[in-house]
Amino acid sequence: MADTATKKVLGWGRCSVDGHDDIVEDSTSLDIEEGDEQEANIEGGSAEGRKHAPDKYILTYNRRIGSASEVTVGYTEDAGDVTVTPENVGAIGVTLKECSRHIAVKFDTKDGLVAVYTWKTKGKTDSAGKLTDIVFAAKAASGGA
Repeated sequence: MADTATKKVLGWGRCSVDGHDDIVEDSTSLDIEEGDEQEANIEGGSAEGRKHAPDKYILTYNRRIGSASEVTVGYTEDAGDVTVTPENVGAIGVTLKECSRHIAVKFDTKDGLVAVYTWKTKGKTDSAGKLTDIVFAAKAASGGA
């Protein structure tokens, strides 16, 4: 049996989000909001059919605020796309497409005033049911994701 292991370039470490490279350490995360599953049951409780609503993805990260003009707090329904670019060339980055964005602020004595960014996909799918609002790509040597 041939060795089918492939070398994986890990994406941990410093990342940037849409050019922001001043993200608070350990604050970037991509989470999932799983779509609800509906089940059509027949008498006796057996499932005759199932349907699963699309998943939504939520990207959250924090940035320290250096000046009042850096951030506008609030919610934007159609904020566009957001890309997380990993530190290492060849590591997999992610782009969330056609997101909503919420920016809030928080304060603590360790980090000072911090902007909390939350981007969320809408769970869009194509005719085959494949999610179209999340895309993965390896970081190229030129610095893009």
